[in-house]
Amino acid sequence: MARPRIPFGRFAILTGLASTTPVALFGVLAATGRLSWATGILCAAVCVIALATMVRRGLGDVYRILQFSDTLARDGEGDMPVHEMSGMFPEFTEAIARLQQAWGRDRGRLGARASSAETVLESLPQPLILLNADRQIVRSTVGTRALLGETVPGRDLSSVLRAPEILETVDRVIGGGDDEPIEFDIEFPTSMTISAHIQKLLQPAADGSVAVVALFDVTEIKQVQKMRTDFVANASHELRTPLAVLSGSIKTLQGPARGDEAGQLKFLDMMEQHTTRMTRLIDDLLSLSRIELSETTMPEGEIDLTAVLTNVVAMLDVAAGRRNINIVLEPGLGDHRITGDEVEIAQLFQNLVDNAVKYSHENTVVRIATQTCLNPFAITGADDSQYIEVSVIDQGPGIPAEHLPRLTERFYRVDAARSREMGGTGLGLAIVKHIVSRHRGRLDVRSVEGRGSTFTVYLPASIEIPRPPA
Repeated sequence: MARPRIPFGRFAILTGLASTTPVALFGVLAATGRLSWATGILCAAVCVIALATMVRRGLGDVYRILQFSDTLARDGEGDMPVHEMSGMFPEFTEAIARLQQAWGRDRGRLGARASSAETVLESLPQPLILLNADRQIVRSTVGTRALLGETVPGRDLSSVLRAPEILETVDRVIGGGDDEPIEFDIEFPTSMTISAHIQKLLQPAADGSVAVVALFDVTEIKQVQKMRTDFVANASHELRTPLAVLSGSIKTLQGPARGDEAGQLKFLDMMEQHTTRMTRLIDDLLSLSRIELSETTMPEGEIDLTAVLTNVVAMLDVAAGRRNINIVLEPGLGDHRITGDEVEIAQLFQNLVDNAVKYSHENTVVRIATQTCLNPFAITGADDSQYIEVSVIDQGPGIPAEHLPRLTERFYRVDAARSREMGGTGLGLAIVKHIVSRHRGRLDVRSVEGRGSTFTVYLPASIEIPRPPA
């Protein structure tokens, strides 16, 4: 610490006040003849010099303490040079030493708390961004970086959120406007719908933050809402046509076709077809709803997958024979079991094989290939859990690439007219997707136009059935 500067005026005043009494005393002694004037003046000078030295040393201690206090207030830390103190006031020195120790202890605690608060804030999974008065990023949470990518402190908010709506709202709030929520879309780093709430702090934080932006990814919620809307619209559309046919047929039978036996047979046949179509649609809707309700619960039963596939082939063999299509269950799986619901697994493969039969060309083969494999979803390759791979391979016209990502959506059809003509409800692959999800598996679809399609299901294997000794 630099040597303190003592104001001369204050030093002179204090020295003069301290010297008044001894100087007056020696003056009185010299005036009364008890001391010579030379001796009186000399003694007075010695006293003044001694008192000046003491005053200077005392003021030096005081100004060292003042300098130390100023350093603490300005820099937040400092060392009191105890060895430079005069020692005239040891209690003073001890008090300052205790103050320094207490300050260091409290500062350490405050620093630890601040560091802990910053660590907690930056580790929050909820996306939060703290901004200063210039709309620059002060800090952000790990949730923000997971949602938007790297956020660099000191950069403008527009570097991570390229949406005029949110930037204008932030400017209004920072400028003194009311806290307000806003919803907007962004295209980078991915296409998302984000709901944000901007709130101004009651007073600026120590790091310069004046406002906090809370972000919520509502993309999935919006998609679910859209799916619900589309579902109601599609279900209504699917039911409207058969209901219109039934209504028209009934009116015709009650009127013009009352005595026409041939006409009655024709309209009754139409009514039966559309009643069957509505029944199938309702059954699929109920089945899909039931599967979705239990999708988060893993089934506990054990299934002989080879037996299930054999039953599916036998069930659909007659329908395939009408189009001269041969369903071939290829060997290769052996005797393996999977953990699952037998009814759902049978429905899964029945839907896939039925689709393959419907959309294959006549006089072709639908193959069901099976084999065991290691976990196809492992990222590092270290997972050696076994899966069973079942592929349904047809020789149909194939599916254009732009349709593949949407195949498992409800009521989505590549060729809507042909699907309805064949009695499809548009829910078969949606049911397949949810059954596979419930069984913790995966569905993979590959198709080449003009060369057919391959639907592959991966399901976790359970236990191997021991073969009887030969």
